[in-house]
Amino acid sequence: MTTEAEFANDPRDDSYDCVVVGSGLGGLSSSAFLAKAGKKVLLVERLDGPGGYAHAFRRGEYVFDPAVHAVGQAYEGGLLDTWLRALGVRDRCNLIPLDPFYTVVLPDYTFTAPFGVEEFIEAHVKAFPHEEHGFREFMTLCQRIKDEWDQARPGTSLADLGRVAESFQTVLEHRSSSVGEVLEQYVQDPRLKAVCTAIWGYQGAPPSRLSFITFAGMTISLLEGGQTYCEGSFQSLVNAWVTALLENGGELVVGNEVTGILLDESKVRGVRLADGREISTPLVVSNADALLTFERLVGAEHFPTPFLDKLRKMPTSTSAFVVYAATTTELPHEGMAHEIFVYNSEDYDEVWRDVHAGEIACVAVTAPSLVDPSLAPRGENTVCAVALMPYEIDRPWPEVKEEYTARMVDEIERVFPGFKSGLIFAEGATPQALGKYSLARNGAMYGWENNPRQTHSRRPSNRTPIEGLYLAGAWSQPGSGTINTMQSGFQTAQIILGYADRDEFLRELGYDATVPTAGL
Repeated sequence: MTTEAEFANDPRDDSYDCVVVGSGLGGLSSSAFLAKAGKKVLLVERLDGPGGYAHAFRRGEYVFDPAVHAVGQAYEGGLLDTWLRALGVRDRCNLIPLDPFYTVVLPDYTFTAPFGVEEFIEAHVKAFPHEEHGFREFMTLCQRIKDEWDQARPGTSLADLGRVAESFQTVLEHRSSSVGEVLEQYVQDPRLKAVCTAIWGYQGAPPSRLSFITFAGMTISLLEGGQTYCEGSFQSLVNAWVTALLENGGELVVGNEVTGILLDESKVRGVRLADGREISTPLVVSNADALLTFERLVGAEHFPTPFLDKLRKMPTSTSAFVVYAATTTELPHEGMAHEIFVYNSEDYDEVWRDVHAGEIACVAVTAPSLVDPSLAPRGENTVCAVALMPYEIDRPWPEVKEEYTARMVDEIERVFPGFKSGLIFAEGATPQALGKYSLARNGAMYGWENNPRQTHSRRPSNRTPIEGLYLAGAWSQPGSGTINTMQSGFQTAQIILGYADRDEFLRELGYDATVPTAGL
């Protein structure tokens, strides 16, 4: 599935104010805002259409989202709502509210979490009354983390926060803490620990490895604002960003590739395309893997050795095995959330060990056609299942792809009994396929692993050591996740244009985020 427009394969001109490498959500966001600010922007996408992991595809009459299945911050005044309104494209995508938050399926226990901070707390307290005091204290701490972090400016480092420590005491105190370490201080019941941290499947690292700041910020943000599904698939959201780029004079080329970023005395002077053509520009924003950008597109010799050595030592996030399927079965889903996390154990460290042994141990299942029936023919349903998985296992992926696909179908059957009886098709995508699609090292789904040493301000800055070279997307600040990657693009544009304050930047674009708008 592509946008309605047909895009050229070659740029119209030989010179631009900025070239953006890659049209994932970070690249789309940065290019759209730079164009809105008056820059002459060229966005280059090596695949046949824009969107990266949000670029939807068809299998006959069925539409699938590769990796994005829900998005938050769509309520009036939320980040996504604000960005789209500032660009004049809020009406280009209909974002359907989802409810409840998520369902977690454990070997002998199922729990569905509601949206709303208080509702979330009360649901857990009702199920685990003996842990009420500690759990409430834990959620209060999560709220403080989120509130403090919201005050930080784009690109703020933990060192910067240290200079205004009174405003960020909780963040600074827990900057090196994992979720598991913090939760242990408040909750003892192993099942409650498993239930209340089930969202770790969104972030690709178990509680013992996952940054508490990352977990707290995402959890509270989603509880406060809810999540939505994009009608017609998330390609509609991609198309909205593309429309904003084009309507503001920007240009998108597809089926082409930036193969080199050209320098003149440590300053960006242009890019080289796959056919050898050189495009002049003083600014490049890369939405690609950070090390790929530095080592292959620029050249390692242009960076300080300690800078690259540090990045090379940073572990990447895990990859995934994904199945896209369709069924004629009417899926039983009463009381189930749109996002369903299935774990083979309540002990998430055991789950993590199984994942890295190549076992199907952590699976996220969605049936988007239950929310948006337009994705499948009448009376049929589409289902997507994503299992965290290492890039390599003990056997070649081509030899075991069908075996893993069948096992994933069994996991879907576990969630939706009867699914297999109406199975029309099931198509698997291996971690190596994801790596080939995204060019992310090790097929990483979330860029760097979201551990406390490399999340938010500890990820590489949007500004690089090369003058004129910037990063946007999951490999840079603020990190992985649909909203974070779009935020990365926004703040990269903000940094390039020299605005320290978000609202000042938006006002310069002609949008006042402090003035309420009528709902759509």
